[in-house]
Amino acid sequence: MDGLIQDFRQAFRSLSKSRTFTLVAVLCLALGIGVNSAIFDIVNAILLRPLPFRDAERVVAVFASNRRAGDERTGLTYADLRDLQAGSGAFSEVAGYSERNFTLTGLQESERVEGSLITPNLFSLLGVQPRLGRTFRAEEAAPAGFEQVVLLSDGLWRRRFGADPSIVGRPIRLNDRELIVVGVMPPGFRFPETDELWLPMGSADPQDREHRYVVGVARLAGGVPLDGARTRADQVARRLATAYPATHRDWAFDVVGFREAIVDPTAYQLMYLMLGAVAFVLLIACGNVANLMMARATDRQREIALRAALGASRRRIVRWLLTESVVLALLGGTVGLLLSVWWVELTTRAIPEELAYWIRFGIDARVLLYTAAISVGTGVVFGILPAVRASRPDLQTELREAVRGGSDGRAQGRIRGALVGAEIALSLTLLIGATLMMKSFLRLQTADPGFRDDHILSMRTSLVGDRYDAGAAKAAFFEGAAERLRERPGVAAAVATSAIPADDGGPPIAVEAEGTEVSGERAVIATFYASTTGLFETLGVRLIAGRDFTAGEARDSAARVAIVGRTLAARLWPGRDAIGRRIRLDGDTTWLSIIGVAPDLQYEEFGEETPRSRLQVHVPYGRAGWRGMALLVRGTGDPAALARGVRAELRSIDPLVAPFDLLTMPQRRRYTTWEHRVFGYTFLGFGGVALLLALAGVYGVMAYAVARRRREIGIRLAVGAPPRLVLAMVLSGAARLTAIGLGVGILASLGVTWLMGGRLLYDVSPRDPATFLLAPLLLAGAALLASWLPARRAAMLDPVEALRP
Repeated sequence: MDGLIQDFRQAFRSLSKSRTFTLVAVLCLALGIGVNSAIFDIVNAILLRPLPFRDAERVVAVFASNRRAGDERTGLTYADLRDLQAGSGAFSEVAGYSERNFTLTGLQESERVEGSLITPNLFSLLGVQPRLGRTFRAEEAAPAGFEQVVLLSDGLWRRRFGADPSIVGRPIRLNDRELIVVGVMPPGFRFPETDELWLPMGSADPQDREHRYVVGVARLAGGVPLDGARTRADQVARRLATAYPATHRDWAFDVVGFREAIVDPTAYQLMYLMLGAVAFVLLIACGNVANLMMARATDRQREIALRAALGASRRRIVRWLLTESVVLALLGGTVGLLLSVWWVELTTRAIPEELAYWIRFGIDARVLLYTAAISVGTGVVFGILPAVRASRPDLQTELREAVRGGSDGRAQGRIRGALVGAEIALSLTLLIGATLMMKSFLRLQTADPGFRDDHILSMRTSLVGDRYDAGAAKAAFFEGAAERLRERPGVAAAVATSAIPADDGGPPIAVEAEGTEVSGERAVIATFYASTTGLFETLGVRLIAGRDFTAGEARDSAARVAIVGRTLAARLWPGRDAIGRRIRLDGDTTWLSIIGVAPDLQYEEFGEETPRSRLQVHVPYGRAGWRGMALLVRGTGDPAALARGVRAELRSIDPLVAPFDLLTMPQRRRYTTWEHRVFGYTFLGFGGVALLLALAGVYGVMAYAVARRRREIGIRLAVGAPPRLVLAMVLSGAARLTAIGLGVGILASLGVTWLMGGRLLYDVSPRDPATFLLAPLLLAGAALLASWLPARRAAMLDPVEALRP
């Protein structure tokens, strides 16, 4: 122990004497370790830190899936919860929730609030208790009681009710109904992600086995592993399929860890890809510092030889040199930790949407331990090779070569060259990946949505109260609101629609064409949209054929008309005119006449399209009669300037209406593509850091090689070698290293970019020829430029000065 402490003291003294070397090495390591700590902080917050539940690893989510029909991770029926609890033996308790939007009314201004219907036992299953009051009782989920009481989040309680401690037992108005507050949940709790209130879930028909809307939450029974729970849940699914074939045939239960259920699978892919990317950055930094350490060890051969002559064993010398490396890495890790805090703050600030309540970024014990571990590991990785080479038994021979000013030994030169070649290969892999990500983001920004997205203000709203129970009242509001908005100054067109293009997909629906079969089947699964009149005018597109809905048709719940998209029309009636033909929608016996054929519109977010996305059917609003709709308003000028007037107009029609999510269409595109933007810029940052480190490595190696060959170069110049020959000699060595590194990097990039395909890239091939051509050319040019500076100095050497002892 005393020897180790002595090594640390000597390391600090030695490094303090070589301040330039120490500063350069610490900066290289700080960049490498810093980006690793930053990404690990993000991974830790999203994927590793325990969820804020009791025994969170035992909490699972349960979904229903029908793979034959293409339905993955659908909700359960209310009755499924009881069957899983009673029949599986896999769970000690089963609960459920169903997310909803509510409108908080009865205050000065109505507000849309995210919330959920939950079974009364959900929060006790999670092990979370309210800060005030109580959770729900079982009887409050009965049909007569499930709309009588409510739980508030701490944030909503503070924001809208002034943190009034007497709120428990008092009524509030939600969706224009009076509910009694029975409790306030603890600070920060917003299960499952950003909810602010909860109502008890009930069912008017406890035996309902058709409507799947409940996300199951269960706690594994003692001694039952996750795989065992899946097996037992499958047994329950098979029994239900036998007992209720009409509703449960082909349906199975999926049991997954709760984190896996609420984190998008793409996030896992991105997190691991980013960890791999920053590992590359760290390896490049290690290569740089290893080269610096080897150069420094060569310059210290006299000191090392003296230690060996005084009796220091090779093992002792290696430990001493490794201690210096670890001290350097710990210094770099300390600076890197500070850089990681800045990087994480910068990254999270670019995320426009509210994150799940359980995601908390910041340095904790796990991040500190990870940073310390990679710092020590990094010190060993970049220090071991220089330490072992510096402690060789033939140090005296190398010392004589150094005194004579000879060149590096061939073996050491090859090692340094190999390190630089590896840095170039790694940096090229990152540069290609970053270029593909940025290219994908730029394609998203310029992709054609199939409509004119300029001058459009979009928003959502929902009707509340008993007076909108009738379909005619809902239709009158939305058609009337669109008419009122069209009359406002600065408004060219307006429509109420069930989905916002480029942001929402439509629900699936089976479409049957009269008198035809498609591919041997009677129906095609399409996407379903409802709107008032004026949708296509507002979007700035012309119908391919036919006409739009009239105002009367839009209000009429019995209207027998529909508009189909171009692709659906071609699928149902190939080569024939669709106008006047008839279709029937799933669950409806009414035949609808086709009055128009529309262009295919981009409804899903870019990158989220499915083969069904282009199969579109539009019906008048009255046939759907939904309370929640979107409003699109096309202005003659800046659409953002319309927001205040539109809010006021809607509230003048109904003071309980709470418009929300007001965004212009360009703003909405930026909002829906933020993941590609953030990750694109993040990878671009990684690529930039890697490029700088690699170029610094190339420059350092070539500059050191020139310095070690100073006498040789002086002799060549003295005997008449032209400077351009010396320049070519140095550059040719750099070109060989660069070519080898680029070759290896291209091969590595082919494997890495294969992982980036699918949802990570939009309209960009993982084998994009332009990227694979331009990125190597850019890196090759930059590497040769970095080599040219020391090569030029070599060509301009004064032979007299170079040969002077």
